[in-house]
Amino acid sequence: MSTNTSAGRSPGAKRLPVFAEVDDRSQFRESFGVSAFLLRHRLADSPLFSVARLANAAELLLSSGHGDNFKVNHATHRPGASFAEMGAKQKLLTAIDELPDSDSWIKLSNVSRVDPDYMDVVRTAIHDVEELSGQPIVSRVTLAGLSVFMASPNVVTPYHIDHEANFLCQISGHKEIYLYDPNDRELLPSGEIEEFYADNGTAARYRQDLQSRGRRFQLAPGVAVHHPSLAPHWVRNGTEVSISVSIYFCTRELDRRAHVYQVNHLLRKAGIDPKPAGHSGVLDSLKSGGMQLVSKRRPASSTDLLYSGFRRLQSFARRLRAVRSLAHRLVTGPFAGQKK
Repeated sequence: MSTNTSAGRSPGAKRLPVFAEVDDRSQFRESFGVSAFLLRHRLADSPLFSVARLANAAELLLSSGHGDNFKVNHATHRPGASFAEMGAKQKLLTAIDELPDSDSWIKLSNVSRVDPDYMDVVRTAIHDVEELSGQPIVSRVTLAGLSVFMASPNVVTPYHIDHEANFLCQISGHKEIYLYDPNDRELLPSGEIEEFYADNGTAARYRQDLQSRGRRFQLAPGVAVHHPSLAPHWVRNGTEVSISVSIYFCTRELDRRAHVYQVNHLLRKAGIDPKPAGHSGVLDSLKSGGMQLVSKRRPASSTDLLYSGFRRLQSFARRLRAVRSLAHRLVTGPFAGQKK
């Protein structure tokens, strides 16, 4: 299925908004993509997000060959934990019904890839954002999707960052989320961003002494919070089962920035000290353009979009180092310089 948000809707089709009209559009426009803020959404009462319908979506992920997008994990209760500590549980559909007592965390990643009804929600939401922000968002989106989070009472989603900008919409239950400034380099050093874009999803490190810098948002059914790209965050569920939906999207500008960090990482590995992202528009364009040339033309996921080119170059660099190492051994080895 295409994730192009401009496809699949006839120009005259009537669209029911995902997001409610905001009281102050100027605040939306000033904050969008820059800082976190709350708004209202209309998904909480939609049958698309009932437990039965979501179980259907999980079954569809399994049956369509996308079982990796259905994750059932043991819960954690610490914001500084890593996702690696949340050991995997067996992927059973009964896990959804068992959430009240199982101390589990479930994620249905990119269900919009296998179900057109969810993709239509994504397209509608992106159009809403364009209208509310007054910016040409639709034409700049490179990939968009919808993921679902379901968790037992009191479960914590550990501190982390995401490449995509997103809107987290609460469907049922309550949760509190702490969101941090993505431009705070003491909290989120450039080295951690570079490490994240070098394919380490747990690069961002929670610092208890900087916890007070987070903004606390309370989510209830019908309430959404905007996450700017790279905004560190962690989440704590309330005393009931929580279901929330993330409508996420990448843009050309965000992807270019990511590719600059990736090229800088590869240059650093090669012993070169590169100019940081944002220091030179010309160098950034050359770096991002080069990475784009070796990336997948039609990415099916944010992983494809972000890491396909990086992994290819990383693999090439490893092979090149192996050849250089072999050549060095041949030149300097025990038989080097011997005459026949």
